[in-house]
Amino acid sequence: MKKILSVFLSLLVLSCAGGQSAPEWKTKGHRYLEDYKRHFLTGRGDASNPYFEKARRELAAGNDLDALSVAYLTKYALHTASLERFDAAPFAKLYKLSPNPAHMSYCHFLKGNFTAVDATLLNDRYTGFLKAALAKDASAAIRELRAIDDPLSRMVAAGVWGCYLPLDERIFQIAIDTAAANGWRRPLWAHLSALALHYENQGENEKARLVNERIELIKR
Repeated sequence: MKKILSVFLSLLVLSCAGGQSAPEWKTKGHRYLEDYKRHFLTGRGDASNPYFEKARRELAAGNDLDALSVAYLTKYALHTASLERFDAAPFAKLYKLSPNPAHMSYCHFLKGNFTAVDATLLNDRYTGFLKAALAKDASAAIRELRAIDDPLSRMVAAGVWGCYLPLDERIFQIAIDTAAANGWRRPLWAHLSALALHYENQGENEKARLVNERIELIKR
């Protein structure tokens, strides 16, 4: 059966078989991870870090290495959505102890190692985008991005393109519109800043100036 790894899948089942409540460490771990995600996306970076550490401690206390791995992948996906590189060493250590090929395939995707991604293990939302990334086909990537119904998954895919593939202002605009519609300030600022730099590098100084003015207005 095809294995699927969601970007922000429900990491922890909140109820067990037989209707019993999940262990406290699971519910706390899930809650703290959601708090981390919310603070990160809304631009409160310094405030988000303690929530991830709390989530990590709860999941580690339950000895659930699989859930802990997905927590790190969630963190990496958020950074990718904001055009930020990440160190996958913590995930790599967990993978050695509890290997899950779907997790590694997703990590390769976030790292831009597209030829190492097993498309059969990647979330269905990304299969078409992966093909476009492998071909470096921006027009196909735009179609695939628009077809991704989950906004955060769309942001992650746009971030993957922005980090590792030839820049395209149309892809930046999709990311900017998605972030703005959801109030996600950190990825919004990141993609606007990258777009301004792209314009500068292309010699389109007036466009760059207008984007920078926009950034200054929304950061006040």
